[in-house]
Amino acid sequence: MFQKFLQNLSKQPGWKQKKYLLAVSGGIDSTVLADLFKQAQLDFALAHCNFKLRDADSDADQAFVNELTRQLGVPLFQHICDLSHTTENIQLAARNRRYNWFKKILIEENYDYLVTGHHLDDSLESFLLNLQRGTGLKGLLGIQNRGYILRPLQKFSRQKIKAYALQHHLKWREDKSNDSEKYRRNYIRHQIVPLLTQKNPAFYANFTKTLEYLQQSQNIIDNWVKDNRQKLIKQEEETYKLDLNAWQNLIEKELFLYHWLTDYGFTDLTAAIKLTQAQTGKSIFSPTHQLTKHGDWLILHQKLDINRDKIYNLDFKAHQEIEDLQVNMHLFEVDEITVSQLKNAQKNEIFVDFDLLTFPLNMRKWQTGDYFYPLGMKGKKKLSDYFKDEKLSLPEKEKIWLLLQHNNIIWVAGKRPDERFKITDKTKKILHISIQQKND
Repeated sequence: MFQKFLQNLSKQPGWKQKKYLLAVSGGIDSTVLADLFKQAQLDFALAHCNFKLRDADSDADQAFVNELTRQLGVPLFQHICDLSHTTENIQLAARNRRYNWFKKILIEENYDYLVTGHHLDDSLESFLLNLQRGTGLKGLLGIQNRGYILRPLQKFSRQKIKAYALQHHLKWREDKSNDSEKYRRNYIRHQIVPLLTQKNPAFYANFTKTLEYLQQSQNIIDNWVKDNRQKLIKQEEETYKLDLNAWQNLIEKELFLYHWLTDYGFTDLTAAIKLTQAQTGKSIFSPTHQLTKHGDWLILHQKLDINRDKIYNLDFKAHQEIEDLQVNMHLFEVDEITVSQLKNAQKNEIFVDFDLLTFPLNMRKWQTGDYFYPLGMKGKKKLSDYFKDEKLSLPEKEKIWLLLQHNNIIWVAGKRPDERFKITDKTKKILHISIQQKND
């Protein structure tokens, strides 16, 4: 087993000189993993999370990992995060916190790879779970290496791992929750897999070959998707735009849409296809991203984390900062500003009647129901209608700030002033307000 382990690990360039962070729970898989790394005399450390989900057993796992670390003579990183009273999905919450913490260690401590103890049975269980739910080719591939995450035990069965542990007199912790068949994965582990292996002793070997064939097929699809991404998708900063007219010409257009969007957490292909035929402004969401129909485009961007209730006060002073903006104010007598300056004001500046203002002013993001009186027009207009007339995409709308007085819009910043605060022949003092990005 040790030689095959080295063969799996040696596929990484310069593997002997790399630094490895091992995710260790105290169970048999991660304990064997740590022993193999010690035998290979590699530079590694252990990382253990205690989420307090199994009462005294969680603390006993932590104590075991502490002793294992002492025996191995390697560094240990520990993270305690009590999730015993969380209202979130426990498995998802624990996974997210665990991997975010792992990534933080990798960056701060200069480790090259995160290594987990996932093995062949894990891939088989994932294969059957995803097959039951309905999935694409990626879902059938099981748990594979991914970027900075290595799984050098992925071709070893649970039975072989246990045989290695017994042969080398290793001790480990048993998680009693693994025996409960209320979890689908455990039912598959204890009921389905034994039947498959009983009927066919060569089942594991055949499954391994099947995974290899599936991976080869996935590689072909990945290259096809990559080529079409370059042809169909435009990137503008952190936004991706799919040309729907060009996409319609693909023979396997649904396949392309599926593989493009699954990378961003979208799992409902039917909803994505419906969106291609929806009206402008319609959106669907993944846990991390938003996909919006805008004319002949699908626009993909990260979820916008904006607190629409957040209001910033602006005092009457020359320079002040709000998040990513710098706001500048300068007061002039009416005869200090020419008509030409007023007519040729740039998008990032306005001139308003100072005596119509009461400080502090406010700045915030737009909200549903907002309206203003566009300069040069009669009557008010909903901001949502104004954005639609301007043909602004959702990412563009989300970047816009409003300057207000007592919830009355003075300026849709960077776009249009309000009629109610304009310069007239009665104006005595003019306030010049300009904005700019801090990094400009």
